Amino acid sequence: MNFIKKNGAGLSLCLIIAVPAWFLGQAVPVIGGPVFSILIGMVITLFLTIKDPFTPGINYTSKKILQAAVVFLGFGMNLTEILAKGKQSLPII
Repeated sequence: MNFIKKNGAGLSLCLIIAVPAWFLGQAVPVIGGPVFSILIGMVITLFLTIKDPFTPGINYTSKKILQAAVVFLGFGMNLTEILAKGKQSLPII
């Protein structure tokens, strides 16, 4: 119960940003959901004057949930996909 009290507002705000960003990313795949979520977050930050209740939940989301999402994304890729992506990104590095 204390976890929800402490992090609930920030988690809800992240969910409010993530859901429309995902739908927009599906509609415009060239731009993608992550770019839309960054833009939506920037707009919300401009108009959000009280940031204190949201900070713990945003920090939790950016640390724990983001790490778990990256791990789950890695489970979804097979070795041939990883090698293909690695070859594509090698000139950039």
